[in-house]
Amino acid sequence: MKKIGMMLLTTAAVFCQPAIAQQKKSYETPHIKGSFVHVFNPNDTRSKEDTTWYTNDHSFVKGDDGIWHAYGIIGHHPIRPWGGETKFFHITADSLKQQKWEDKGYAMSVQEGKERVLWAPHVIKDKNAFFMFYNIGNMQKNAPNYASWGQLCMAKSDNLEDWDRYPLNPLFSDPGHARDSYIMRYKNKYYYYYTRTYNEVDHRSVVAVRTGPDLFHWSGPRIVHVQPYVVDWGGDAESPFVVHRNGIFYLFICRAMTKYNQTDVYWSKDPENFPEKNLVCSLPLHAAEIIYDKKEGWFISNTGWDKRGLFLAPLEWK
Repeated sequence: MKKIGMMLLTTAAVFCQPAIAQQKKSYETPHIKGSFVHVFNPNDTRSKEDTTWYTNDHSFVKGDDGIWHAYGIIGHHPIRPWGGETKFFHITADSLKQQKWEDKGYAMSVQEGKERVLWAPHVIKDKNAFFMFYNIGNMQKNAPNYASWGQLCMAKSDNLEDWDRYPLNPLFSDPGHARDSYIMRYKNKYYYYYTRTYNEVDHRSVVAVRTGPDLFHWSGPRIVHVQPYVVDWGGDAESPFVVHRNGIFYLFICRAMTKYNQTDVYWSKDPENFPEKNLVCSLPLHAAEIIYDKKEGWFISNTGWDKRGLFLAPLEWK
């Protein structure tokens, strides 16, 4: 798996594998255009005696000064998600095309006795501030061994450097290690997508959504996408990301249990329903994020336990 995954990073161009050939389609297909650039290797700025550092789920956001920021999971081998992923890395760059991003250290660390982990941050700007959404796990001792309830939390920053936790955290909690936040705003309504199991006893992998009028008040959950793979942590529908283009919504999910380095893309005209039959294509990526800049265009990322850091490549839609 590792060998295949790293080979894909150096391929000049990777095309999305189509689901079914169609004479006419109502949606576009994303394609990786060009080579991946290794923008962040955490081993470059850490102990030379330990070169096993990796990154995982992450998020990109552009500051008011034009500087790009990325935050994400960081850990090192042997992999211990529940014991070793307790900080968020923070890197910056002047451009999405920058070859090496600057390591700014850690954006946040767990609060002992209150937070078990720090997983899968998602950062957005809303009005005049930046908000980070993330999961802190479950403090119960055996939480890693069953479909425990993940706690979805929020922090706020005015400068993308200093983060203040929301005093009423968690925003909500759901079964199946609920995590991997993604927030979309559409027609003055907010959509909070995340990974979980179908429920406490049905452990199919799903993406759920909650909606609200702002970032502080959320509805109950609704299941918007289901994968048949059964596992306590809903691991075959990870890292949801939704793109809205030309009246169509595209849901990207990582099939981490079926194929660690596979991201599937689904289309829908309804942001609250992505049928499994609406598969657009599969991309050879783990925990992919899609980034858009008016000047520099579209990009897509790749990372994971089997890679030393974070990679970026241009993306196009056809």
